[in-house]
Amino acid sequence: MAWIRQLPSGVWAATVYTPTGRVTESDPLKGAVMKWAADLEADIRRGQYLDPRLARKTVGECWTKFEPSRRIEMASRKRDESHWRVWVEPRWGEVACGAILKPDVQTWVNELEEDEVGGWTIIAALNVLKAAMELAIDAGWIRANPARRVRPPMPPSHVDRVIEPGEEASILDRLDELFPGRRDARLFVETMLETGGRWEEVAAVKREAVNVRHGLVDFGPVMERDGSVREYPKGARSRHDAAFRPVPLGSDLLARLRPVVLATEPGGLVFTAPAGGSMLYPTWLRRVWNRVLRVPGDEGWAPLVAEPLPTPHDCRHTYGTRLADAGLEQHDRMALMGHKDVRSAQRYTHSGDARFDRARDALKRARGL
Repeated sequence: MAWIRQLPSGVWAATVYTPTGRVTESDPLKGAVMKWAADLEADIRRGQYLDPRLARKTVGECWTKFEPSRRIEMASRKRDESHWRVWVEPRWGEVACGAILKPDVQTWVNELEEDEVGGWTIIAALNVLKAAMELAIDAGWIRANPARRVRPPMPPSHVDRVIEPGEEASILDRLDELFPGRRDARLFVETMLETGGRWEEVAAVKREAVNVRHGLVDFGPVMERDGSVREYPKGARSRHDAAFRPVPLGSDLLARLRPVVLATEPGGLVFTAPAGGSMLYPTWLRRVWNRVLRVPGDEGWAPLVAEPLPTPHDCRHTYGTRLADAGLEQHDRMALMGHKDVRSAQRYTHSGDARFDRARDALKRARGL
C-alpha cells in the first residue's frame, strides 16, 4: 500500500515499495501522486514493473553497454557504429531513454532532411536509434520505443542497370587490355555476369566450390570487407538456406576457369588479388572496375559505356534479367540466384526495352489484328 503524505513544504509525496526498493514521487497536487502510486502498484501486480531510475539512464549508456549483444554481421556493425558516431550520438547520446518522445525523434528526422542529409543516411541513422531503444526495452529500462513508426524521408529511387551485350563485350575487352591474365579482372567479372553471383560470393569461391567435371560452382560463403571469408551467407539459418546454391557455368567460361581452378591450392581462393591473398572490395572497385569504365578522351576521361555507369551488382541484375527474358520459370530463377521471396525475383521480369514490343504484340492479338 502506498504511503501518501503532505510534506512541511505543502507538497504531496507518495512512496511505493517496489521489487527494486522504495520509490518516492512528489507533486503539488495530491491527486497526481495518488494516481502515480496507483499506476505503479498496478504495474507491480501485473508483473510489468519498470524501475523508473533506469529510465533516467542515457541512450549513450544503453548503446555502450548493450550494443555488443546484438547478433549482426561485421559489416553491419561497422556501418551502425559509423552512423551512431556521426548522427545519433551527438543528438541523443546524453538524453535519458525515458525522456524521449516520438515527436522529438520526428523533429530530428525532419531537421536532418532540411539540412539536406541523404535519404538513405537518415534512414540508417533512424534505424540505429531504433536499435538502441529496443536494447533499452529488452533491458527493462523503458516500455515503448519512441523511434518506432517515425516517418523517414522518401529515399532516392534505385535504378537497376542492365548491361547490354555490346557493353559487356567492351567491358571484358577493356579488362583484357588493362589487366591481362589477372584472376581479379576479366575472369572474375565474367563469372559474375554468367552466374549472377554477388561480388562477395564470387570473391569467396574456393577451389572445392568449383566442380569442373559437371560445370557447377557452389555459392554460399562471402568475402567480408576486411578480406576474411564468412562461411555462411547473410541471414542464413541452415545449410539448406536458399543462399547456399549450385549454379551452372557456361562451357566457354568453364574452359577458361578450369586451369585456374586446377592451379589453385586445396582450400585456396580461386580469385585473388594481384599479389595473392583475398580481394578487398573498396580496393578492387577503385583499381579495377572504376578504371575500366573510363577511357581517355579528347577532353579528359570519357565513359566506356552509356551512363549511368553500371556497378558490380548490375552484373547480377543483368544475369537475372537475361534469365527472365529467356523465359526461365520464376522458381528456377529464385533457386539459381538464392532468392527467398517472390518479390526479389520479380524485379527481373520488367527490365529491357523488349517488353514494349511484347506489350504491343499482345494488344494486337487481343484486338484480332
